[in-house]
Amino acid sequence: MNKFQSLNLNVLWKSLIFITILSLPLSATAGEGSGKITRIYAHEKNGGAGVIMFNVETHTNPPASCPGHEWAFDANNDQGKAMYALLLAAASQGKSVTVKGSGDCAAWADRERPFWIMVDY
Repeated sequence: MNKFQSLNLNVLWKSLIFITILSLPLSATAGEGSGKITRIYAHEKNGGAGVIMFNVETHTNPPASCPGHEWAFDANNDQGKAMYALLLAAASQGKSVTVKGSGDCAAWADRERPFWIMVDY
């Protein structure tokens, strides 16, 4: 292998490492929550779109951009409707939930958007 080929491989490896680092999820900035649901409410957003807000007993490490300890997600898509149904079922049965945050507050300015919600039965 000549010096030119070696240099190209070195640049290629550095480029691949850089791209890999950029593509990693920023899960370190996402919050987590657990416990029983202490509040659920539906709210209007932007003149008709619905947003669901809820609170659980603990919400750790919320992103700095979402300082509230509640969660919020859009109710006008299939994922939001499924999450809302899951929350209502868990709350009505007194079950605890686990929430993994998305690291953003896309649904409401000061509340983290959940990435997933889990209920153990």
